[in-house]
Amino acid sequence: MNRMNAPMAISQPNEQYQDDEIDLFALIGTLWRGKLWIVLTTIVAIFIGGYYAFKVATPLYPAKSVIALVTKQQQVVDIDSVLSGASGGYEEVNTEMEVLRSRKLITVLVETLNLVDDPYFNAAFRSPKSSDPVASLNTTKKELPKVPVQVRTRAETQILNAVVDNVISVISVSNIEYSAVFSINVTTGNPEKSALIANTLAEIYIQNSLNEKFSATEKASLWLSEKAAELKLELESSETELKRFSDGTQLISAQALGVLSIQLKGMRQRITDLNNKRSGLQASMESYEIALQTGDAEVISKLASDARLTRTAKQLKAGSVARPVFDVQARVVFNEMRLDLERLNQQYGALLTSEKILQSKIDQQSDDLVQLQQLQREIQANTLLYESFLSRLKETSVQQGLQKPDSRLLSAAVPRGAVSPRKARILVLSAMLGIMLGVGLVLLRELRNNTFRTADELEAYTGYGVLGSIPKTKARERKDILHYAREKPTSVYAEAVRNLRTSVLLSDIDNPPQVIMFTSSVPREGKTTQSLTLAQNMAGLGKKVLVVEGDVRKRIFPEYFDIKGQVGFMSVMSGDATLEEAVFKPEDMGIDILIGEKSIVNAADIFASVKFTDLIKMLRKHYDYIIIDTAPVLSVPDARVIGQHVDAILYSVLWNATTKTQVKQGLAMFASVGLRVNGLVLSRVDSKEMKNYGYAGQYGYAYGDASGYHDN
Repeated sequence: MNRMNAPMAISQPNEQYQDDEIDLFALIGTLWRGKLWIVLTTIVAIFIGGYYAFKVATPLYPAKSVIALVTKQQQVVDIDSVLSGASGGYEEVNTEMEVLRSRKLITVLVETLNLVDDPYFNAAFRSPKSSDPVASLNTTKKELPKVPVQVRTRAETQILNAVVDNVISVISVSNIEYSAVFSINVTTGNPEKSALIANTLAEIYIQNSLNEKFSATEKASLWLSEKAAELKLELESSETELKRFSDGTQLISAQALGVLSIQLKGMRQRITDLNNKRSGLQASMESYEIALQTGDAEVISKLASDARLTRTAKQLKAGSVARPVFDVQARVVFNEMRLDLERLNQQYGALLTSEKILQSKIDQQSDDLVQLQQLQREIQANTLLYESFLSRLKETSVQQGLQKPDSRLLSAAVPRGAVSPRKARILVLSAMLGIMLGVGLVLLRELRNNTFRTADELEAYTGYGVLGSIPKTKARERKDILHYAREKPTSVYAEAVRNLRTSVLLSDIDNPPQVIMFTSSVPREGKTTQSLTLAQNMAGLGKKVLVVEGDVRKRIFPEYFDIKGQVGFMSVMSGDATLEEAVFKPEDMGIDILIGEKSIVNAADIFASVKFTDLIKMLRKHYDYIIIDTAPVLSVPDARVIGQHVDAILYSVLWNATTKTQVKQGLAMFASVGLRVNGLVLSRVDSKEMKNYGYAGQYGYAYGDASGYHDN
């Protein structure tokens, strides 16, 4: 059994290898290894960018005209304008910038320069043999149209709209900060064309501003004329109404109405006084009448307030006058009081009637005065409005000859050199994109890599030591490799096998392995060639070495040797042949070969049998080293069964081919039956490809100072 290592649990890939943290030095190393790819993609990108910049890209020529808003208009006469001049405010400047790029002005520009027939803006006029529209640019200019009104078909309108869109795309307007100055920037494929478009658009904008003022003044004059005529008619109508009203009423005034009001106030005071006097007299009469009924002479005389009756009352009291005389005189006084009351009542009624008449007269004259004043105010208002509109109409008529645009051309555009393509910038950007693409490809290749390219990667992932790295040879057939290793004992390949032999034998100095098994994850990973070359190298030490073909299912040895009719270890186990009869000795190799044979019995059962155990024991007595080439561990269980009888298990991994998953599963299968692989062998290492991948320094046999020690 495997006596070099005790059974262990299933081995997992190294935890450090599975760390999700980014290793900056590893990343830099990866990029350094892929520097050739990065350089190559950079060169290609620079070439493509240079080809575009120097061969494909169409040069573009800028032109710029500068316009300033006139914020202060010169006043020839001191009258207000219908349209005020530009204020130069932020909102107005932005508005004017949008006006410059409006479809209305651009349409006038297209018609003025006849850009519909220009191949640069209308693809329908470009020559099919020439992809460059600049060569046939039209630079003619029409007179600026005042009213560009045309009747177009639907197709013509669509073409015009498309050309207008194309012209808008080459025009940009920008404002100089903190000023009322903005520039018209035009970029086309022809310097003269750019300058012409910029200057023409500036002229159209200035002319449009002036036209807008003329139009507004004309509309204002027309409206003022109509309004003045209406106001004149209203004024005449108001004056006629005032005359008619004055003719139909008394001549009144506010002063006369005030006198009447004073009279009314005095009359009302007299009415109040008379009414009080009348009421007092009536009350006195009622008291006097009651006193007459009682007959008290003293009370009667006091109530009568009459000197004669008072004197008579005294005489009556003295006895000098009889009672009837007093009563007659008292009745006379009562009748006089009744007559005074009737006279007061008549006066009171007359005053009430006069007060009503006077109040009615005042009311009528007040209404007439209000209406008169209203008519006068209406005439006054109509007069003011009419005079104002008439004055404004005359001012507006004068302004029609004094209008000036709100902007002026500060700087006309002139043809200039090309600004695009910026060749240096394109080359720099192409180089940067090439570097980024190269880095991306290197990282993507590294990310997609699921195989092993170096012994360090293999060790880091599995946690097992790598005993050797066997280089790839240019042999056409498998058997040629054995011949090459024998004829070139100082070659890189022979040295790698020798290094593997040393690693295996020194893996346990006290108990060096005698029975060594080679296996792999899947077929065609180089384990058979490694078994034979290792055996051949061990024989060079003067040792007796036997190679056993343990892969009895596929049987690869016939590809290396001519062994037709040769019996194998199955015959030895069954007793049909002796070991000496079954052993095959290849010429010039110094080793013995014990081939496998076909059998109806399952191969795993054969290797698990007691006879196979006895065979291994017998071989141990006859040979110093026994190397068993077994079937792949992921294909059949044979290797795990044979591993119970060996001292060391070598696991072959094909360089840049065997996946990490296959290696992981293969090692786990050995661990599941209590076996541990003693070492890994990285086979068929392609030194040239390693250099391309940037791993040249990790394989010392092929590069550096060590290359002088080998004869390939």
